[in-house]
Amino acid sequence: MTALTPAHLTADDLPIRVPLIHGETTASYLRRTATANGLPLPTLLDSLAAGCELPDDGLTPSREEVLLPADALARLVLLVDRDADQLGRALPGLAPDRLADTPNITPWPQEPGAAPLPACPLCMEPGAWLAAGGHRWRPCGCGRRWMAGDEGGYLVDTGPLPDLGRALARHRALMHRLGPVGDALVADAHQVMLWWWVSGQVGAQMWRAREDALGLTRHRRRAAPVAVYPEAVTLAEAMWAWEEKRRRPGASAEAWVESVGRQLAPTGVISRRERRPLTYWLEQHRPEPAKRSAGRTTADRRWSRLPELHQQRDEPGLLRARSCLKWVYGLPLTETSAVCPQCDGRAPSCRWVPYPGCTGLPRK
Repeated sequence: MTALTPAHLTADDLPIRVPLIHGETTASYLRRTATANGLPLPTLLDSLAAGCELPDDGLTPSREEVLLPADALARLVLLVDRDADQLGRALPGLAPDRLADTPNITPWPQEPGAAPLPACPLCMEPGAWLAAGGHRWRPCGCGRRWMAGDEGGYLVDTGPLPDLGRALARHRALMHRLGPVGDALVADAHQVMLWWWVSGQVGAQMWRAREDALGLTRHRRRAAPVAVYPEAVTLAEAMWAWEEKRRRPGASAEAWVESVGRQLAPTGVISRRERRPLTYWLEQHRPEPAKRSAGRTTADRRWSRLPELHQQRDEPGLLRARSCLKWVYGLPLTETSAVCPQCDGRAPSCRWVPYPGCTGLPRK
């Protein structure tokens, strides 16, 4: 049998169609396809886009992405026997607005939330990678793994802690009841909890015990996003209670903060230092008169009431919404290496680092 060459590669040479994984990177999909069919990845790439140069040590989906033009996508459609629309819906990199002018392999950017996440090997295929879309971590829908793109990508086995599965069920219930607002509030609450984790506040002892149970004693910073999740969902539920109250006469932010203390603080009281992230959140979710909200559905109308920094809607899912608290886990809470030139770091969007969509000075 003669060796295959790019010119001879046809659909007959790829008899095995690997399952599509929603949100998978193009590089990951191509590698799975080549591996399943016993082909070298360079051979498959050459058949799609001749001259696409691989890194010296080979293509690594956790490190690089493959960008394909429309003509290469057309060849891929024929090779894997799938519709272009089907591939574009499943693989973000093959969506019509993401196609490149020329084929190339590009490294993922270094900023948090750019690197892909390792897919859960229990309900997806081992070795697959998911596009992060600006999100650094999330629980898998099966509830047995957390996926994170930081530090080259890692998975956390949540099996030792049933509380994490219960929190996932509550997170889902909140989204089912409220729509995407439920996930946006979990994103906000998760930011508050990570702030408290970094500062050694509120649930430090409990979170430390969870990190030990997860077997991440030597990697506590990796474990933190998972360890704080149950309290994040509890706070998100309390945040929704405030969302309902803040448009009613006499809404008291102070009373709400006190109720949060009774739910979450071991002493039942939130200290002044611990209030800081809640204060930042309340700056944007402040009391205001009731008014008619835009939107066709109840979920849409709830969403339209959220502050401006929430209004960028992402693909629905667990921890996919954007938080209105823009501090970056892993950077100092008072990052000063860069100041937004538009607002001088005074806008809620740019208090910690410059935000591309600067919202201007805070309201009085």
